[in-house]
Amino acid sequence: MSPQTFYLKWAVTQEQMGEICDRSLSTVRRWFKQGKDRRPPTENDLQHLALMDFLLEEFEMLPPSLRDRICPELSDLSRSE
Repeated sequence: MSPQTFYLKWAVTQEQMGEICDRSLSTVRRWFKQGKDRRPPTENDLQHLALMDFLLEEFEMLPPSLRDRICPELSDLSRSE
């Protein structure tokens, strides 16, 4: 999934995108630039974004034990309610 598509679909920050792909903010910013300063994302970056897209799309369908492992913060919130 392209960074531009992921950015528009999930309204994440470029900092969050960098965390997902384990890239610096300056690298992520170059994905969105035009011209000689542009740096295309690697295949690995595109796969990370596609995987995160899948997890976000299917999060509610995942077994609770897997959801807890992926996002323990949400599990903690649901237990306190």
